[in-house]
Amino acid sequence: MLIYFFDEIILVPFLIKTAVVLAGGRGTRLRPLTYVVPKPLVPVGNIPLLAHIIRLLSLHGVEKVIVVVNYLGEGIVDYVSSRKWGASVEICDEKPADTADAVRKCCEMIPSDEDFFVVMGDVLTNIDLTGLAKFHLEREADATISLKTVDNPLEYGLVLLDKDDKIELFLEKPLSLEIYLMTLAYYRRKTRSHYANYVNTGFYVLSPRVLRILKEEPYLMDFGRHVFPYLLENGYRVFGWDMGPSYWRDLGRPKMYLEANRDLLERQVEPLQPRGELKDPAGIWVAGELELEPEAIIIPPVAIGSNVRVGSKAVVGPYVSIGDNCIISPEARIRNSVIWSDVKVGPKTIIDGSIVASDVVVGAGARLGPDTVIGHGSVIKDGTTLTSKVVPPTKALLRRNVEVIA
Repeated sequence: MLIYFFDEIILVPFLIKTAVVLAGGRGTRLRPLTYVVPKPLVPVGNIPLLAHIIRLLSLHGVEKVIVVVNYLGEGIVDYVSSRKWGASVEICDEKPADTADAVRKCCEMIPSDEDFFVVMGDVLTNIDLTGLAKFHLEREADATISLKTVDNPLEYGLVLLDKDDKIELFLEKPLSLEIYLMTLAYYRRKTRSHYANYVNTGFYVLSPRVLRILKEEPYLMDFGRHVFPYLLENGYRVFGWDMGPSYWRDLGRPKMYLEANRDLLERQVEPLQPRGELKDPAGIWVAGELELEPEAIIIPPVAIGSNVRVGSKAVVGPYVSIGDNCIISPEARIRNSVIWSDVKVGPKTIIDGSIVASDVVVGAGARLGPDTVIGHGSVIKDGTTLTSKVVPPTKALLRRNVEVIA
């Protein structure tokens, strides 16, 4: 079968047919956006993150995708069931306690005699899943962890590899002192990890043996803290695969979320791309009806949803995503920002380096500066200036959220 990948046609031997997507996290670092919308449904380039993940899995031949939900899971269920996908997408809503427990909860949905992917539902990536699968199967591994080199590994699981790519040590979100002591302990062995900060990307291939272990050992709740150390301690074959130059970004914080939108618009995540038809090769994606009043200016790259009006002399771009049903009033200016759906931006308003959630009204002459996040349903009064501020959703939405969690 042929697929397009990075503008090339590649003959792909589809190797692994089942994937489990872990989509139950609370996304606490991305609040206030995730008070109302679960993190896997946060839009990147006007497409929910989960849809990007499912499309990537489909491109690499995955035929069955199991999405495990928990926090605000009903929203994910509604979204998945309302759309057609390139793969069969099923929901597991057994409310897992942690990542490994999520796979345990859906184990009866996974073929018992096949290796399978486990992927996190809060990452934007164009990882070569076929390359990862091939590496795993060639080594007859029990588990393979996809790795990425980063400058600061403290927020991720740090991995130590030997010269044959087998994992010797796994540290889940280590402290600086732990990294230092590990370096001293393994210095003479000159492992690959002395030359690169390899971190766990949250993309795994697991064998049926690991699935059996999860069934037999119910105390193994989390992959990083429990499962991978257990496998290493008991002599299982656990390998690390370097994902190389492929794009990978955790959308854990608002700044990282903005950067992911920017990178998608810059086409760093191909074959994934923003929603809509590419109207300009410089990077203008439009998903539906767009009304441009006289002298309105669009500066690429931008992604614009359906039923959007841009007023006279307004300037949109560069690096802007605007959702459906938005009104950008005359002489407003928006750059380096993400605007969700059903937002009204007042006249002469400036939005720069900000995130504005759905159903927000930004008053005339307001100024939203860098690192500002506006929660769902908020109203920003005329002339307000905000920089490095977080505005929560309306109290009604917060109350509804509390009721859902309860």
